Amino acid sequence: MEPLTAVIICNWNKKDYLLRCIDSVLRQTYAAFDVYVVDNASDDGSAGAVRQAFGGRVNIIENETNTGGSGGFNSGINAAMCSGKTYEFLHLLDNDTWAESDALAALVDFMTAHPEAAIAGSKLYYMDGQPDAIQEFGAWLDWDRAFIKPNKKNYSETTHGEISDDVEVDYVPACSLIARTEAVKAAGLLDESYFLYWDDMDWAWTMKLKGYKIFAAAKSKVYHAMSIQSKKNLLTTYYFWRNRVRFFRKYGTAATIDALIDDCFTAIYTCEALKKNNTKEIIYRAVIDGLNDIGGKAVFINNAPELALDTPSAAAVDKANALSVGHVILDANADDGAGAYIDGYGNIISATEAWKLKQAYPAAKAAFMEEFRRSSLV
Repeated sequence: MEPLTAVIICNWNKKDYLLRCIDSVLRQTYAAFDVYVVDNASDDGSAGAVRQAFGGRVNIIENETNTGGSGGFNSGINAAMCSGKTYEFLHLLDNDTWAESDALAALVDFMTAHPEAAIAGSKLYYMDGQPDAIQEFGAWLDWDRAFIKPNKKNYSETTHGEISDDVEVDYVPACSLIARTEAVKAAGLLDESYFLYWDDMDWAWTMKLKGYKIFAAAKSKVYHAMSIQSKKNLLTTYYFWRNRVRFFRKYGTAATIDALIDDCFTAIYTCEALKKNNTKEIIYRAVIDGLNDIGGKAVFINNAPELALDTPSAAAVDKANALSVGHVILDANADDGAGAYIDGYGNIISATEAWKLKQAYPAAKAAFMEEFRRSSLV
């Protein structure tokens, strides 16, 4: 008998993506599952569209407010676990995903074969633009840098061959993961104070601390639409930085915190140099909030002008002769003969300016750290 699974989809204002996602779920070759759609107070008619398209084949939970990704998934998990049915597994899906027909079967098969696993994640591909490239296939936590080490990100299976081996990791994104109900009962629900981002990392790490393992399962294939090109404001920047700080402050060592603050300063300093003033202000607030362990849904006032995306600098720098580097300031070298530097994000700066900023960096960093120490934040 196939293990009963609850498929839980969290949605906020992505009606068209959501309908495609549900359709792909209902076409799964695996049969023993129920679908729970959690709508986080959307105003685009998502819930009504789901009822019209799928009727009683889908259980709809309508939250009165937007409780974020973690709160939305928790609503679905609670509904499934209180339904009177015994679900062995819980499959979490983002609304902007599309699952291949055997994606769920592959996850259930993996979990059945690996009782030590609390969570297994699908191999995520980019839905748009480069569908053969890996978007996410699990990652490890880099405690030395207070960051993450993605596994096979942007790896092209057309060029380099298909990834067929499963891998043990520190976490997999909640875009498409399956969790063992027994492990959820042991570790608890997602921490809703994250609201958005790093909640899945915290959840997986909590389960690892309980003695379970986390895996990325190669046979489960799901496409995910999220991309930097679709970014409309800096709200995701805020949540990513705030929750990154909160996560490593919660679990990291003193050395981890030092590395974290160092990277926070570098980001702020770089934004100022590139005249990305809104991004600089958002990261600074996120860091302060994170160090003060402020969680939940962020509150911005006066229509939040600081959340607007920065306008790209119109500085006249010759991209054609720019040297590609990891960081446009810290990797500057007076002897490399470069006229300009460009990084993987498209940031570009003249070599003369970069060298001046690099020389000023140590004193600026010392002042930043002293400010934080006086404020008892580090």
